[in-house]
Amino acid sequence: MRSNKRHATLPIGRTARIAYEIDTLRSACSKAAQEVVNRKPLDETELEECARLDDALAQVQLLLKRIVRQVMISRLSRRSRAV
Repeated sequence: MRSNKRHATLPIGRTARIAYEIDTLRSACSKAAQEVVNRKPLDETELEECARLDDALAQVQLLLKRIVRQVMISRLSRRSRAV
């Protein structure tokens, strides 16, 4: 007997949007770093923290974009094989 249940809908669109919204967070890190640089005396620890946060966000962003792209390509190839 065949099941009529469809697979759960993945939140691809929302995930992609989050990946691109990370740009806003990275921009905030950059702005904070610029403010730290403009302060006298320079707080190197705070500047390093800004850089570490930006690096982490960059890694997460790349990973999300890569996975979303892979899922979309996988879906397209499945659909093209089914036709």
